[in-house]
Amino acid sequence: MKQPSIQNIYDDPDFFSGYKKLRQNNQGFNDEIEQKAIRSLLPNLEGASVLDIGCGFGNFCYFLSTQKIKEVIGLDPSQKMIAEAKRLHSNNLITYQCCPIETASFSSNQFDLVVSSVALHYVEDYAAIVKKVAHWLKPNGYLIFSVEHPICTANPLCRSLKDKENTEVFPLYNYRDEGRFHQTWFIDNVQKYHRTLSTTINTLLQHQFSLCSILEPMPTDELIEERPAFAVHKIRPPLLIIKAQK
Repeated sequence: MKQPSIQNIYDDPDFFSGYKKLRQNNQGFNDEIEQKAIRSLLPNLEGASVLDIGCGFGNFCYFLSTQKIKEVIGLDPSQKMIAEAKRLHSNNLITYQCCPIETASFSSNQFDLVVSSVALHYVEDYAAIVKKVAHWLKPNGYLIFSVEHPICTANPLCRSLKDKENTEVFPLYNYRDEGRFHQTWFIDNVQKYHRTLSTTINTLLQHQFSLCSILEPMPTDELIEERPAFAVHKIRPPLLIIKAQK
């Protein structure tokens, strides 16, 4: 059986330094757009066991720990990210594990909720991960995750253009063809995967899930006025966020 390609770009010193500055300075869409949308989908968490795939610095693990949960496991393949998570966001309800989701192992029916924030577009075999999560979730448990929107991953250059009328547009280069592409983000050759919207959704339906909600969050005019760099996110949604139930 072919082994999946596993990339751990966040342990690259230059990438990690750039990403850390981005988050510390709140320059990305995480806090203002993505996290607010994710939190709007959360079910009742009292007494819940939660898995956070791609937990990063542990911000969301810490938030979950304030919501009367039983426990949360934060999973990330990056030693640097896990070290920062332990330093910044630790308490007795949070357990951090340095491990890629591709090789992680948990018990059947272990979790009430599995969450993942902008991580699964780094995964080569999305269907295998969905199958794993279905196995780990309790009946009626939830999977809530965000990924880069397929419109964005169909534009590996990740930049808008001006048309003949000088209107800013966001081109799609090859939406149909799914698979790995490489992008420059802090460093060259960051590896991601493009999947169509139909593949993302149908894979869930094929592995015991029903859809609860789909969000494509974009900034308000007020946020764009405050953060002009966010204007590109009204041309196309930066994120696809899905809530599904087993």
